[in-house]
Amino acid sequence: MRCTELVELTAELAPSCGPVRVVAVDGGAGAGKTTLAGRLAHAHPRARVLHLDELLDGWAGQFGYRDRLHEQVFRPLADGQPARYQRYDWTREQFADWVELPVPDLLIVEGVSAVWGCDRWLGLGVFLALDRMDRLRRWIERDGPAQPEWLAWLEAEDAFFGRHPVSGDRVRIVDGGVE
Repeated sequence: MRCTELVELTAELAPSCGPVRVVAVDGGAGAGKTTLAGRLAHAHPRARVLHLDELLDGWAGQFGYRDRLHEQVFRPLADGQPARYQRYDWTREQFADWVELPVPDLLIVEGVSAVWGCDRWLGLGVFLALDRMDRLRRWIERDGPAQPEWLAWLEAEDAFFGRHPVSGDRVRIVDGGVE
């Protein structure tokens, strides 16, 4: 799928969270989620990107963010109010400052399990399906030599997607990345 097609799809979406159109960019680590989210946001002047890494509770809290996402972000936005979420500081290994999120026209939620995380507020999900070895290679190119936490993270992703397969009429699965 071409990025221009995704830009068109996001422009045509109806609001799914109060006045906000919600797009989830999902896939395993190293699949290109952050890059695609940035490209989509660049194409929409009043878009915001929310990186799920900011809501995770460290390496062990990979999938424990959903209640915080719903309470701190989606519920206020659904009421047409700005959101406010507490950001996880990966260096200090604890939750830190609060981030203000004005009501955007388009909210792009980017991260592993984003489709599942967006749940009932999802307008469109984009799942980047890329082979695990290609993703690990990209991760190493981006962040340096593989760490034990990474391999555990990838195992947890595989188990998660086995339990929560990404599908549905609101989801586009893109094999091999976006052109």
